Amino acid sequence: MKKTVLRFLAIAFLLVFTLSACDVRSANAYHPNDSYTDAVVTRAGTFSGVFRIKTEASESLTLDPDSSVSSVRGDAIRERYEEVEKLFNCTIEARQVKTGNIASTMMASTAAARNYADIFQMSASGIYDMYKGGYLTYAQNLDEFDVNDEKWGFEGHKSMMTFRDGETYGFRNQYWAAPLPSVSGVLYYNSGILDENVQPLPAELYEQDEWTWDAFADICNSVTHHVSDRQGTFAFVTPTADFPEIIHAAINSNGGRRLSYDSVTGYKCEYMNWNTINALQWLGELVRNNKITYDPENSVSERADVEAFVNFYTAFLVSDSSVGFSEDEMFPLYTFEENFRWTEFPKGPMFEGKTTAYYSTTDQFLAISNTVDIGITGKILNALFEPLGGEDENGWKEYIERNFFFFSEDYERYENMIKNAVSDDSLLTMKTNLSENDVFAAVIDGVKTPKEATEQLISVIEGLAG
Repeated sequence: MKKTVLRFLAIAFLLVFTLSACDVRSANAYHPNDSYTDAVVTRAGTFSGVFRIKTEASESLTLDPDSSVSSVRGDAIRERYEEVEKLFNCTIEARQVKTGNIASTMMASTAAARNYADIFQMSASGIYDMYKGGYLTYAQNLDEFDVNDEKWGFEGHKSMMTFRDGETYGFRNQYWAAPLPSVSGVLYYNSGILDENVQPLPAELYEQDEWTWDAFADICNSVTHHVSDRQGTFAFVTPTADFPEIIHAAINSNGGRRLSYDSVTGYKCEYMNWNTINALQWLGELVRNNKITYDPENSVSERADVEAFVNFYTAFLVSDSSVGFSEDEMFPLYTFEENFRWTEFPKGPMFEGKTTAYYSTTDQFLAISNTVDIGITGKILNALFEPLGGEDENGWKEYIERNFFFFSEDYERYENMIKNAVSDDSLLTMKTNLSENDVFAAVIDGVKTPKEATEQLISVIEGLAG
């Protein structure tokens, strides 16, 4: 009985201490959470008691459990937030906002000395703009946050988010995979169309180490059947400045690089080499001479290439991986079911590497606001992004494979993509991206030669990259 009373008094004392500590904000005092964690010295006024999460992702699992396409995953995320709220005596506020709102609202909030959010989920391009505006804290600045731990992403993620000062400003959590890992240069294909035309599947060719440009071209020619200019079956949508993904995929699949860096001369544009020139020449000839592409004239869709693929006009689609993570009718996951297949873009003759996939400005990352309390935010993030309930470190992989892939070999290929992809340096030359697409599209159209196009881009890219 005596032991029971003592235990009760100890618990009561701990509870009173914890609750009374909620109002402590002194820079020299213990943080309210110190009753649960090691003591840290905090910066006064930076931690409000509400840990705010903002996400711009809309068609995939996000950090906002109420916007998730999966009720099961959403419930698990919600439970984790409740656990962290109890652990740190804080409130987790996760909200999905309209794309483009985070950067503008963050600027206004900073000017008004208000904490709009502690962490963000947004595209790499948005994070880079926030970094240049001085609105982010680099991950190495947080207590108990080891950015080198694979928990916070693979090497390609970190290279993509490590900027000129050598610090890492964005990361990807691997245990939740929320947001689900995205990567650019993914090649989707409709296996039903390939089967109808008695063509080998890319998955089979990949296993036989025969997934090459030549094999891809053979399939493209075989599945294309013209009824008229816009009727029949085609290989893919004609590459343009609006739909340039396959152009960049072709360049990267032949080892073409946007930039290289030398400590003496700085950044150098690497487009003026045979890797890039051959890729542009190969793709241009395939489109112009073989006429294997579909022109989505008069389409009102923002993603006419996806629309054509979903409506069975095309056999292939090059995009980032989020195109497979939605139940939206404009996405093919549940439209094709087991005919919906994934692979990486085929390797060109000059490619050296582990995957042709890459990270670009469209891929999703997390970033940390410059308004956070560096003494406690790392602790919260570490607790927040442990494996979800009932899962181990590989639980998110099993979840993705079970829910978004119909074939294990497709998932294994995807896992290889996200693990071994590298940055395409598009963030460092963001202002050139639109003009770059225009120039490359002119090559595909036959208006410019690959040599003319690459020569035109060198001075612009090197000038912006510094």
